[in-house]
Amino acid sequence: MARGAAIMRAAILLIAILFGATSAQKEQRRIGSIDFYGYAGLNLEQIKAALPLRVGDLFPGPLETMEGIKQAVTSVTGRPPTDVSPVCCDAQGNYMIYIGLPGTSIKPTEFNPIPTGSTHFPPKIAELYDQIMEANTASVLKGNAREDTSKGYALSTTYPPLREKQLAVRAYAIRHEKLIRAVLDSSSDARQRIVAAYLLGYARQSRQQIAYLVRASHDVNDVVRNNATRALGVLAGSSSKVAAKIPAGGFINMLSSGSWTDRNKATWVLLSLTQSRDPKLLAQLRSEALVPLIEMARWRGGHAYDIRILLARIAGIDEERANQLANADNIDEIMKALQLAGSSP
Repeated sequence: MARGAAIMRAAILLIAILFGATSAQKEQRRIGSIDFYGYAGLNLEQIKAALPLRVGDLFPGPLETMEGIKQAVTSVTGRPPTDVSPVCCDAQGNYMIYIGLPGTSIKPTEFNPIPTGSTHFPPKIAELYDQIMEANTASVLKGNAREDTSKGYALSTTYPPLREKQLAVRAYAIRHEKLIRAVLDSSSDARQRIVAAYLLGYARQSRQQIAYLVRASHDVNDVVRNNATRALGVLAGSSSKVAAKIPAGGFINMLSSGSWTDRNKATWVLLSLTQSRDPKLLAQLRSEALVPLIEMARWRGGHAYDIRILLARIAGIDEERANQLANADNIDEIMKALQLAGSSP
């Protein structure tokens, strides 16, 4: 699979678990991987041993999974996990579970103040958003999750019901940009801001669009952040000129977040922003996010590829070899290159 397709698939899979966990569970999927982050300073092996589930087990359901893991982590560390994210699905149709641990590689995140306004969309627009989320889930579960992002917004290439609704969103966003920005910036209703962050990704490309999405990537609501950062990832991947307009600092900070969705989407944005291998940006990544990157690069689930590419770029490995190592799960060679470059923590 090409890198762009892999990134898009990873982005859609998150939506599938948020909105389609019940239907996925009915199919009795198994657990394909269990991965951790934020474990610096903690006894990871002890935490693994305390978990009530293992790779290969039948996935018990999102609520049961989260509660069991919360109890296990708390019993060992005295603190609950920062996040538990079951994500459907890997190449074999199994769940990937990502667990955030309360170690020293988690850094506090500053969010925007909650807005106090009442600006909102017509009910039919919120309904359209729900329909898109349902179509996204269906496309993933049917194996039709490929999208074209070359225009700076996502359009399904394999699932016509989803594409039709995405085109409707594009048409609405072009006509109502001012309302979308107002809702995203001022609505006290998180549900409205969630819809606005998604819609703004389909508006005209502009510095104003990017500025509002960057601000929304620091929203107190994690789905608002996810939708805004996902939109920025699509924009950054569509054009190097657009990528150059997106500031990297906030997304580097998100690599140390306790939230898996923050880390997942920040990685996606940074993959495009580091494509040019700007020395200052790579140095900033090395100094501010090396430990969380290394933790995540050791994942066995389907989201380690992009992180390994980021580490390979920091280490100075050429792009062709970086792709080979990331595809081969060869984190050892990347780590050796980091040490030789003086970048190992």
